[in-house]
Amino acid sequence: MGIDFTALLDHSLSWDELYRLPELLEARFICPAAALRVDPDLAASPGPWRWDRDRRYSSVAEELSEEGYLSLDGPGGFSATVFRTCVELTHLARWWSFAFDPHVRDGLREASRALATVLRSTTILYAPDSFHPTAGGSDLLFDGASFGDVLRWFAERIGPSVSSPDALAGADEETNEMGYLIEHVSG
Repeated sequence: MGIDFTALLDHSLSWDELYRLPELLEARFICPAAALRVDPDLAASPGPWRWDRDRRYSSVAEELSEEGYLSLDGPGGFSATVFRTCVELTHLARWWSFAFDPHVRDGLREASRALATVLRSTTILYAPDSFHPTAGGSDLLFDGASFGDVLRWFAERIGPSVSSPDALAGADEETNEMGYLIEHVSG
């Protein structure tokens, strides 16, 4: 079983914007060409490039109220879990591919930045997930933690962020799997 790729993005969306987020993403999120090239099978697959919410709920507001988060299935192998202060973006690509394949890394980073633009994010945290020790940071979000709480958790429990994406690829396997990258973006 592989370790999943995850990006955590802060956001400054109002409640009204959160309630309309699927529509905002469909109107403003353009999946970058580099992200579509991460997996040619996904790029060639037919179907609308949409962000679909969980249809068990009648509205975004209902899901946010009952679950405390919003689940979205996105285009090109992406999915997102939306919390009050943060969005967890995942992709079918694995962490190993993000760390060691520049082609995959560039595509996932471009997609994360495109999403950051819509969310008015200032920070993206890239980390391995799937029951990996670093998953404890993103798990805090399900308990109501803020993005700031997650950043502090990573700094205290995992250590400092690697200095660059290339540092992930240059690390030994254990360091790579415990490594994470913080990228500051303009929101």
